[in-house]
Amino acid sequence: MTPERRAKNETRVQLALLHLTFLEQLKSLGYTDEDLEKELSTFESAFSDLDNAEDIQLSALSRYIHALGGSLKLVANFPDQEIVLAQFE
Repeated sequence: MTPERRAKNETRVQLALLHLTFLEQLKSLGYTDEDLEKELSTFESAFSDLDNAEDIQLSALSRYIHALGGSLKLVANFPDQEIVLAQFE
């Protein structure tokens, strides 16, 4: 497996784990199975966008994270500073 493919697979695993954590939190807050199904449907749609892309596009990743209730911030880290390049709402 190429390093690029390995990195893409690792990103997909991390996103799936993030989603599972999100679903567990919703369940602990008393969300119904119907609510969880809706969230799963949203996840599958957003994940499909990511999965079908050769490279993950920031817009697709932002939609996915937003569907999970989060937001995406692109940050460049340097030894002496951190610069926010973009914040997606």
